[in-house]
Amino acid sequence: MSFRTIQLSGMKISNIESDGDTASIEISYAIIIKNMDDAEQDTRWYGKALMKISELVIDTDELPEFPATVKSADIKDNQITYRDESAIPLKTHGNVGITLQFENFDSPVKFIGEQMDFDLTEHEKYIEHI
Repeated sequence: MSFRTIQLSGMKISNIESDGDTASIEISYAIIIKNMDDAEQDTRWYGKALMKISELVIDTDELPEFPATVKSADIKDNQITYRDESAIPLKTHGNVGITLQFENFDSPVKFIGEQMDFDLTEHEKYIEHI
């Protein structure tokens, strides 16, 4: 079975907008690792993406200047926390969200809500075999 994961550290965020109910995180540079069955090597790709967290219960007021680079991130999927990577596509509901720690910005940026979606917004582009 083949699958894809996104590497959250090193991801470049071009903008974050929140209206108090929905947070939209625009990702201008996302690293995607493609793992294929029976392949000797995995491949690394990059692309643009959009993450939305809706029905927010925790919304961060303080944001870095954009574009900003993610130093570390935790994705919360109910009882499970994924640190710095997650399988994609990601569509989940319950107690879900993301905590982002940016380079050169001390405060964590946290959005927790009831639904979370992560979608690539264009075709990813090949970088290398790993």
